[in-house]
Amino acid sequence: MGFSWIGRVEEVSAPEWDAVLRRSARPSPFLSRRFLVPWATAFAAGRETMAFRWERGGGAAGFLFLCRRADGAGWELLGGERVADSLDAVVIAGQEREFWSGFLRESRGLLAGGSTLRLPNLVEGTPSLHLLPELCGRFGYSFRLEETDRSPLLSLPGDFGEYLERLGKKKRHELRRKLRRADDTVPGLSFRITPGGPELDRDLSSFLVLHRSSQSEKERFMDEGMERFFREIAGRFSEAGQLRLAFLSDGETDVASAFQLEWNGSLLLYNSGYDPQYRRISPGLVLLARCIEEAIGRGGREYDFLRGGERYKYDLGGVDRVVYRATVGLP
Repeated sequence: MGFSWIGRVEEVSAPEWDAVLRRSARPSPFLSRRFLVPWATAFAAGRETMAFRWERGGGAAGFLFLCRRADGAGWELLGGERVADSLDAVVIAGQEREFWSGFLRESRGLLAGGSTLRLPNLVEGTPSLHLLPELCGRFGYSFRLEETDRSPLLSLPGDFGEYLERLGKKKRHELRRKLRRADDTVPGLSFRITPGGPELDRDLSSFLVLHRSSQSEKERFMDEGMERFFREIAGRFSEAGQLRLAFLSDGETDVASAFQLEWNGSLLLYNSGYDPQYRRISPGLVLLARCIEEAIGRGGREYDFLRGGERYKYDLGGVDRVVYRATVGLP
């Protein structure tokens, strides 16, 4: 059993990284090479990055991917707080206590001089939230936990009819009403999924237009650098068969789109957008209802709405999980 530092995230062994992630308690696409390597290129340029590698039984059993914070006040999990919806250490399930104990023993120098380690976007139930308060106390570190967001999750039943029944009378009635109104108002309304292939570049451009047009905040978010990042991860997840780019169309143009990732039996809603001219038919909600129906048809276990407490997520049956930011330091 040993601990070592790897200077750049790109230098981490791909087979080791993938193997440990597959065996972790809560595998996440935001902890994968397909997401974190492009993130480091797009958002950590000029900042120091490193990976803490833990070996056990002759092979890698855990990783912690870090980068210098932009404000220079310490370190944070690679992926940051803005675009990675679920972060943590990547550790084989059941070995998290040993991993964090080893990290805290070995990394006092990392946090010397007032530096802190910030762990954003820890979603309720992740092992670190349970272990770190106790272990930080044992090894002489300070630990602070802040609630930062919500991340609604929907468990999927075996068929769409059962899903509607689970919504309850009021939500079920309202969803059915909106689905009927959309079909009646826009004849020929259609749903499609683009997993990749030659249509990806065209359809990703359509998603970006809809995303930017739906809200001024989203237009500011999707600047040129963010667009390059989205295009890069779309290509990588598409190559792995894990991209589910969804659209609602009126027969001529796309009116709503959802950028989804398929991961470990779950479908994750990473981002979305719609044409405001079609606001009267609730195109975003109608599209997501079709996405949920499609996910059920494919045998999905969960629909993960990811961060954000927008009302539509609860209207579609999402159940709250709290998202936290932890900060570790030396007293």
